[in-house]
Amino acid sequence: MNESTQTPQSTPAQAAPQPAATPKGQQRAVSDPREVAAMVMTRLQQAQARRDEAGKSFDDVVDIVRQLTRAYARQVLVIEQLRRRLKALEASAAANAPSSTTVQ
Repeated sequence: MNESTQTPQSTPAQAAPQPAATPKGQQRAVSDPREVAAMVMTRLQQAQARRDEAGKSFDDVVDIVRQLTRAYARQVLVIEQLRRRLKALEASAAANAPSSTTVQ
């Protein structure tokens, strides 16, 4: 697997490969507990930030849906009022229309 290149005189911090030496896009094995802890904390912070961003986006979508629902409900009420008004006008026009039996 991953063989150590340490000599008896070297310490783990000295033997650990530098992140800049690793080509971009390739992963390297991490064995230093401090480095592992730092990486884990970084990933946790990234995950927390993504979760917060997703939560905010979800809240924004919920707010927009509520606004659209209210607007739709208002439009339905206006349509119903217009429908009733139209029926009343039609009934009034039918009552006031001259009869078709008049002779000219």
